[in-house]
Amino acid sequence: ATCENVNYGCDYKGTSGEVDRHEEDCKFRVVRGVIESFRGTIENLVVEVGKQNKQIKELRNAVLVMEQENVQRDRKLDLKLTLLDESQSHCNTSLNETRQMVNEISTEMNNVQSQLGLVGNIEQHVFKCKGTFVGHDGPIWSMASSGDLLFSGSSDHTIKIWDTLANFTCLKTLQGHEGMVLALCVHNGVLYSSASDNKICVWDIKSHRLLESFSAHSNPVCTLAANDSYFFSGSLRVINVWDVATFQAVHTIDNLNHWVRALVIKKNKLYAGIYQAIKIWDVTTFETERIIDIKGGSVYSMVVTDSWIICGTYEKGIQMHSLHNDQSHVLTGHTGTVYCLGFYTSAGHTRLFSGANDRTIKVWNVDRKIPSQTLDRHQGSVCCLVVAKGKIFSGAMDSTIKVWQ
Repeated sequence: ATCENVNYGCDYKGTSGEVDRHEEDCKFRVVRGVIESFRGTIENLVVEVGKQNKQIKELRNAVLVMEQENVQRDRKLDLKLTLLDESQSHCNTSLNETRQMVNEISTEMNNVQSQLGLVGNIEQHVFKCKGTFVGHDGPIWSMASSGDLLFSGSSDHTIKIWDTLANFTCLKTLQGHEGMVLALCVHNGVLYSSASDNKICVWDIKSHRLLESFSAHSNPVCTLAANDSYFFSGSLRVINVWDVATFQAVHTIDNLNHWVRALVIKKNKLYAGIYQAIKIWDVTTFETERIIDIKGGSVYSMVVTDSWIICGTYEKGIQMHSLHNDQSHVLTGHTGTVYCLGFYTSAGHTRLFSGANDRTIKVWNVDRKIPSQTLDRHQGSVCCLVVAKGKIFSGAMDSTIKVWQ
């Protein structure tokens, strides 16, 4: 016979009587008692572990399903992005083709009109981009020219001098301002510059030397103009007049209704563009000679020809007002504020150039009051224009200057 604790480690064997007596003192009885007392707990743990294993399996399956769904979403997103890129590329191509077609149609219409005798002997000309000046670290707000030199002012607080005759390279960088260079003006070998730091700097063009620097206004100086005796600066509600020899203020025109963003001096007349008006003074007496009402908000740009005062306004329009009578015209075509104007006259005919917030430059037949071409190579608002020696220079918010001819 064997001990009843054989399953708990006891290996005792003997007769029935011997086994009975052994079992009374068998040391494995304690082990048996302990194990049997924990049997229920162990069985419960086994059941609980089984449940946990089942839950883990279910969670793994759920995670697998979610991963598969995420993969499908990523594939769908990649497909949508690819389709979006293709659609955008197609739209850009179509837009460029449309612009090119419009320019070609405009040119062809002008040619047909010329053949029909509708344009007289106005020279037909298509302007093309011939190069780009790159060097400024911010938008270009102002430009001026002298001989073969072009000057540009930028948000990077500098003025750059460019060679326009050969390779469009920067010859020198002038540093004197502590703000955006908002206006440049050239007269009698002198470059005048003004900025958002409220200062005016005066430079010798030949030596590039800073002649004078002074605080001119209590607000940013937006525009400049000069003649043999004075240079003029426009700011918020005021125009200051400065002596060209001493750089001292000699007169102030104040109580204007808004920012003065455009000044032109021509034949002893000072023209100023303000809010909804152009005011004209005799610069020998500083008496007001004429006020022209303007529609379209503030005047942002202005040129004066022998026959017309032409201004660009905040509300996208270009307005022409006769110097000799009450005749006026409105030129429409831009879809943004007209920031700058330029012109040249050849063989008795005037060609006008306008740059705007819509990133384009328009070429206008002033005699017929119609646009003849749209130039659209800039990637930002066109802020300033210079017409010099048969070339058009345009500065923009994209930090570049482009050359058109």
